[in-house]
Amino acid sequence: MAFTGGADAQTVSTLVPFNVGDDMHYAADGYIYSSHYGGNYFRKINPLTGEVDTILNANTTTIGAIEMDDNLTIYTCSYELGWVGKFIEGDNSISNITTGLLGPAGITHDNNGNLYVATNQNKRIVKILPNGTKETFVQGSPLSWPTGITIDPDGNLFVANMFSGQIIKVSPDKQMTVLATLPAVNDQIPDVAYLTWTNDKLFICHYDKNVIYEMSPDNGDFHIVAGTGQPGHTDGPALEATFQIPTGIVASPSGDTLYVTDGVSPNQRLRMIVFDEASLYEERQEKANEFIKISPNPVQEKLTINISLKKTQSIDFQIIDANGKICLAKNKVYITSGKQEMEMDILGLAGGVYYLRAFNDQFQETVRFVKS
Repeated sequence: MAFTGGADAQTVSTLVPFNVGDDMHYAADGYIYSSHYGGNYFRKINPLTGEVDTILNANTTTIGAIEMDDNLTIYTCSYELGWVGKFIEGDNSISNITTGLLGPAGITHDNNGNLYVATNQNKRIVKILPNGTKETFVQGSPLSWPTGITIDPDGNLFVANMFSGQIIKVSPDKQMTVLATLPAVNDQIPDVAYLTWTNDKLFICHYDKNVIYEMSPDNGDFHIVAGTGQPGHTDGPALEATFQIPTGIVASPSGDTLYVTDGVSPNQRLRMIVFDEASLYEERQEKANEFIKISPNPVQEKLTINISLKKTQSIDFQIIDANGKICLAKNKVYITSGKQEMEMDILGLAGGVYYLRAFNDQFQETVRFVKS
């Protein structure tokens, strides 16, 4: 369970006002490295001062996503040309590791030096061993135009389906689970970009909705931590700040700061989202008496929704399947303050994973449930 609209993140500010690139990696040397997707350069950014250096400007190369190991080797890919390569600062060019990939869009690595590449044109995650050997790690449904990819310390991969809004968890034993489906804007294509894992949380750029989501990597509950949904570059309190096409995202080593690229390529800004743990704790305590829960879960014929609100309000309810389709809806339900209970008949739904979305102009919450 999570609240959209909670001020988990405290402030948004602009670190670099222009031309930083798209994807990023916060490296072991304390610098942020970025790549210009479809372009030809890597940038090296000082997160303390905002100073930017160009460390590669390859006029004949179309590079894409960026990943780095602890030895500061940069790994990248070319979406158009289908290769994965590596680069070390001071080199004059990128060295190919493997070729023949169909739409390599995102890249990450594990503790054993294996690379994992999301190839969205053939719905695969390709594993590349340290010796350059490549193999299909997973493929097919629920992968659908996989683009962003990240990994946690246990070796679980998290993949963003760009055009469906689904976030997929892939376990080390290759089991794929749809954690959640992020909502589209006005029922259009969701357009989800890159994501990152830090402190047992996922943070995801939704570049069509112009917001940043926080998601539980365990149960898929999610909420907005920054952005109003309106396009712009306004700094300030996280839920009053605006973004325009947020794309790349990384976290500081402590996880108390997120760095986000936003803007129209190639003139993206680098924004900082700073968290205040004390304020975060206080706000969650304040909201402890306002919630929406489903019990029991899994559910059979009727969905029992337990609701606790601080004030009387009208709420819309939607039941959404794992593909993002709205299956059932109740609009403008008048809910009085305090603790209430309501039911929705779901007898006609097939078994599987669904999401209950409750929202109005000031409130939104999404809860995952299973229809047995």
